[in-house]
Amino acid sequence: MQRIHLLRHFRVKDQAKGFMNTEEFLAWVEQYDNMELEYNEVALPAKIDKVFVSGQQRALKSVAYLAYESETSDLLVEVDAQAFMSGKIKLPKNLWLFVDRLCWYLNFRSVENRSHTIKRARDFIEKVKDIEDVLIISHGLFMHVLISELKKDGFEGSVDKKIKNATVYTLERGAR
Repeated sequence: MQRIHLLRHFRVKDQAKGFMNTEEFLAWVEQYDNMELEYNEVALPAKIDKVFVSGQQRALKSVAYLAYESETSDLLVEVDAQAFMSGKIKLPKNLWLFVDRLCWYLNFRSVENRSHTIKRARDFIEKVKDIEDVLIISHGLFMHVLISELKKDGFEGSVDKKIKNATVYTLERGAR
């Protein structure tokens, strides 16, 4: 029986509020990965054969806090947030993110779109297919895609609609 344990990195201490123009939004995106994290206790699985972690700082800081030896994989990085327009118009940060994710979902982005993200998830699943107990430390949107692809591969398990930081979700294949 194969078990995939997924952990979204610890919560980022993001204080950004209010409205941002394109330049301010892109600056916030660049700073986000290097912000401090809110560490807390995590209920981790008793058996882990291999730990894989995204190469982004918030995931690397999370695995360091948990003191696991890990392998870094760029297949696990978050889908980068991008500005969907340029100019001086100021919009709320969450609107910038929502429209960007909508463009990603509809494959309207020129860099990484949903099709590319699904391919990354499939490539990672292939990479870990022979490892019994895997812990993955990654990011919210990418984890949604990875979980969807794991379920298509016959994995089962319960996952919150909004993936919580510092919470382990376990999917299993071959439990029956």
